[in-house]
Amino acid sequence: MKKTGIFFVVILLFSVYSTVTHAQETVSGTVFLDENGNAKMDPGEEGIPEVAVSNGREVTLSGEDGSYRLPIEKETIVFIRKPSGYELPLNEKNLPRFSFYIHHPEGSPELEYPGLEPTGPLPESVNFGLIPSEKKDSFTALAFGDPQPRDDRELSYFRDDIVPELADTDADVTLVLGDIMFDDLSLFDRYSRIMKTVGTPVYNILGNHDINYDTEGNRFAKETYKKHYGPTYFSFDYGDVHFISMDNIDYLGRNDEGSPRYRGHLSDTQLEWIRNDLQHVEDDKLIVLMAHIPLYSADSDGESVNTVNREALIDLLEKRDRVLFLGGHRHMTFQHFLGELFGRINAAPIHHIATTAACGTWWRGPKNEEGIPIATQMDGVPNGYHIVEFQGNTYRERYKAAGGDPDFQMRIEVPSTDLVAGELREAEVLVNLFNGSERSKVRFRVDGGEWHTMQQQDEHVSPYYESLYESYEGPWSSPNPTNHIWTAPLPELAKEQGIHKITVWTRDMYGQEFTQNKIIEVR
Repeated sequence: MKKTGIFFVVILLFSVYSTVTHAQETVSGTVFLDENGNAKMDPGEEGIPEVAVSNGREVTLSGEDGSYRLPIEKETIVFIRKPSGYELPLNEKNLPRFSFYIHHPEGSPELEYPGLEPTGPLPESVNFGLIPSEKKDSFTALAFGDPQPRDDRELSYFRDDIVPELADTDADVTLVLGDIMFDDLSLFDRYSRIMKTVGTPVYNILGNHDINYDTEGNRFAKETYKKHYGPTYFSFDYGDVHFISMDNIDYLGRNDEGSPRYRGHLSDTQLEWIRNDLQHVEDDKLIVLMAHIPLYSADSDGESVNTVNREALIDLLEKRDRVLFLGGHRHMTFQHFLGELFGRINAAPIHHIATTAACGTWWRGPKNEEGIPIATQMDGVPNGYHIVEFQGNTYRERYKAAGGDPDFQMRIEVPSTDLVAGELREAEVLVNLFNGSERSKVRFRVDGGEWHTMQQQDEHVSPYYESLYESYEGPWSSPNPTNHIWTAPLPELAKEQGIHKITVWTRDMYGQEFTQNKIIEVR
């Protein structure tokens, strides 16, 4: 009798548990054509089939009537993938806010910077609206990392130094590759209002300075970001390009000295989502990966500047012939081609670009005439952004210095303008090609003479930045080695007394050509 009673209680508890969990174990709704753009499914608005919907792990396609159903757990964000030929309704800050639903019944814990309010029970239906638009064969994206203001003054630097140029382009989308903030998450709102003036949809990727440090670990470290921008990873399509925004910030809590710790790492759940997401992407599409921390940094093997489990991601992309990675984080600009040495068997390497930081070296350094720090990066590259032009499933990319001429792509840093003839025995020409890669060709000539091929150096500091750093009395970041320096011996002609013109020519992997001149005087 006693055993029977215990058995009955167990069955009863299991039944209650099953009933409760069953009521919340699935989310369902409709992806619909939002004809009036009000983000609500009104009578007569039709469902859209074959739109990818995800719970952050599983990915399903909406049915013929636009309906979908997915399992769901607490603290889950359900989101759709914007297909080509459609746009998302934007909020008053040009943020694609209606592409996701946050299911967080209990809300965020108490944090220094507020997180999510309790969402309560799961609605009976979670619907997602899309606005029809023309599928573009060609479009342009603006890409940069690290606006990273510490306070309102530095956010004003960003507003005045970078944003007017962005707003003056005819770009279609803007990609901000993490470290939107520098720990003060109360600035998110003002930043978003400033970015609205760019006039494009703005996709903000999570960085290590965009998280809640007053948590014990990763679970609740991204609550304020979610409140403002939604899911920490997601995907969307433009034309024949599939964008995958990744969250590779793994917060490890504070160390014994109280300093926050993190590493570049993709969670198992996220990797499973990427695998499932790619199953619904045509083989010939260009895949553009976006994350804050690079997959690879040649100058360091530290886990805070690399994605430590990048091999798992590279393996998922093995059958994809066209893959571009855009990242930030390093406050340096560099390119690599991740092929066989990185475990990729596919003959086409992953083109890996660490983009220029909008804040350069954290809004430091001597100030220009507008009172804004010149903030030159540790590799001698002026702060700025990148312009990526897509045509079908191909692309070309170029760097743009903030406030600089579009053709300002290099600096002839050596030799100096004033030279002494007897001291030129071992003299060289040194060029800092800001966005150069191993596929760049660089040559120079003196006084219109023959062209000389220059050699790329793997680890070389910028003499220009080194000189700036040594002469500046305030706090600044020391020079870092870079892989976009080219050198060659100075020919005898240029060592002769007189005035000489050095001309440097470069052609990048897309066929874009640039030249730069420098006048030197030998006494």
